Amino acid sequence: MRLPGRVVVVTGAAGGIGRAIALAFAAEGAHLVLGDLADVEAVAGEVGRAGPPALAVRCDVGRGDDMERLAARAVAERGGLDVLVTCAGVDGPGLLAEQDEASWTRVIDVNLNGTYRAIRAALPDMTRRGSGRIVTIASVFGKTGGQGFITAYAASKHGVIGLTRALAAELGAQGHPGITVNAICPGYVLTEMGAATRTPDMVAGWSATSPLGRCAEPGDVARMALFLASDDAAYCTGQAFNVTGGMIMH
Repeated sequence: MRLPGRVVVVTGAAGGIGRAIALAFAAEGAHLVLGDLADVEAVAGEVGRAGPPALAVRCDVGRGDDMERLAARAVAERGGLDVLVTCAGVDGPGLLAEQDEASWTRVIDVNLNGTYRAIRAALPDMTRRGSGRIVTIASVFGKTGGQGFITAYAASKHGVIGLTRALAAELGAQGHPGITVNAICPGYVLTEMGAATRTPDMVAGWSATSPLGRCAEPGDVARMALFLASDDAAYCTGQAFNVTGGMIMH
């Protein structure tokens, strides 16, 4: 067990990558506090069958007070906050010229500002105790751009990588070397997000760009998150790790 007794907060835990992370962490002995807008109780039930009972919290990463309430419940009901994984995210319309300001703002607010809000709420307990792991979920498009089709999403994920790197440097300079901050940059992951417009031909085309010949499953990302949350990654901070099957190599 790599996370016995560690208290882990996961935002966006109700499906896809967030659910996979919650289940993987539970199997390693973590005590999960799961946040999402809907269906988080169902995932908490699954987690409870895989490991220690989980706490389900209905919350919105678009609200700072919700994130403060999520962190406060972790501290009050589980005794602290050892790990934060920020999985909440949305995609949106593609071409910038066709995207109105409301849809642009929504993507940036959930993906980038939501990550900021969750981290800001978690930091007081981590800095008080002098230790913690923060794992953000960025994207391969945070390194390559959106190829002209998912501009707001790419911009938001570039921001998540920048936030991750800047915060890692900031915490070190402030005398908190026990708190690490790293990002995961998945490639194409076969989750509910985008499933409505995904076709077999698209999946085949994406798979062909990977030396491994396939797209990612949520569990591939969960295993990287588990590494970064564990003591094995104690000397990793400010990094943006690719989980792309070699689709990009930088």
